[in-house]
Amino acid sequence: IFPPLLFPGLQEDTTLKTVFSNWTLVAKILRASLHGVTSLHQEPCGGSKTNTRKWSFQQVTPGSIMWATVIAIFLLSPDTEFPGSGVGKSSALNYKDLFFQYKKLLIMKQDMKRIKTIIANINSYVFGGAKSSSTLDPADAEDFSEEINHAMLALDMETDSEE
Repeated sequence: IFPPLLFPGLQEDTTLKTVFSNWTLVAKILRASLHGVTSLHQEPCGGSKTNTRKWSFQQVTPGSIMWATVIAIFLLSPDTEFPGSGVGKSSALNYKDLFFQYKKLLIMKQDMKRIKTIIANINSYVFGGAKSSSTLDPADAEDFSEEINHAMLALDMETDSEE
């Protein structure tokens, strides 16, 4: 579930303490997707047709980070097309499940210093170091961890009572 590309130096850490620390790959995918491929070689010019402007994207989100993560896993897999079912034909990887599990993990751990640093590094790489007045502060982002924890507990209780 945690391939080596998620770890620094592409070396799997069995303790999982450094999972998602290979943030540069994810940041490059997001930067190319939002600003265009040429932004990997030069500073984004901020043209009106970039996805950043089309979608009013000002900072990365747990969903965007995990989308780029799953795309990286897909690109390195033996699969030749991204399946509508979410399950790779050749690899049998459940990309849909990976995305939701990774996103849940990131949301639930977003207050950890290490995760905050990873998100800040990705934001800086994707959007540049300069902060504009329109840039959102990650502290202002909605925190859904309480709601997610509540739903998980409720679902656990439902499962326990059904067995």
